[in-house]
Amino acid sequence: MDLFEDNIFKNDPLYMKNLIGKSVKITTTEETSFEGIVYVIDPIYKTIVLHTKETGPNKHNTVFILHHAIKSLEILSEEVKNGYLEEKMDTHSSSDMVQEKLRLKKWLQNMRINVDEIGDYLKIDDHLIIMPPYGLDNCICNNTIVLEKIRNIIGLMPKEFN
Repeated sequence: MDLFEDNIFKNDPLYMKNLIGKSVKITTTEETSFEGIVYVIDPIYKTIVLHTKETGPNKHNTVFILHHAIKSLEILSEEVKNGYLEEKMDTHSSSDMVQEKLRLKKWLQNMRINVDEIGDYLKIDDHLIIMPPYGLDNCICNNTIVLEKIRNIIGLMPKEFN
């Protein structure tokens, strides 16, 4: 078995993002099981932060499970818990988002970076995805070197660039 093989997430950041808010059962290599709701997954190190139930209303335990310790991950419910994860209200109109996406795409292409539109996302080769609102903190990549280089390039984009 290859030490860098990812049998749980298949190196797919969108799949990892899709797990957030879902009920899962994780079995570790030491045969310990945890059931709870996925709070967040670190896309670089693939550590899962899981909220497990505790007695009492609105109470939970937080468990960190390192990727190398995960033997299996089973989705117990495809339903994302409403109200569990509060999403930020989108303060930009959809036309502003489209304009920002096109502006960033043009900037990256001017910097000789191959970028494609996949729905609301911008995708750079098979390495990186940029989600709305298309800022530095909206990049997902499993390669830290690529992530930092693209974030630096985005950070260099002048505010008046059109």
